[in-house]
Amino acid sequence: MAENKNNDLGTLEKLALIAESVQTLFRGKGTIIFELEKDEYVPVISHFREIDRHHKQFSIEISGTEFHFVLDEKNEPKTTEGE
Repeated sequence: MAENKNNDLGTLEKLALIAESVQTLFRGKGTIIFELEKDEYVPVISHFREIDRHHKQFSIEISGTEFHFVLDEKNEPKTTEGE
């Protein structure tokens, strides 16, 4: 019996599927915002070469759908000066 290939999709492929779905739902431009904790944000940003890794947000466009990724630092431990 053949295995379901959707289980092997990577992050970019899944974003492309989301973009395609948005475009079939509505004719206008779609914008999706993800607020990610650091453990999710870092692997996502690593897929893109032309993005400064020190930024706390970035955007990409796939098939007319804009994806905004924002680093959610609410749960990050605060550091004080001098540490």
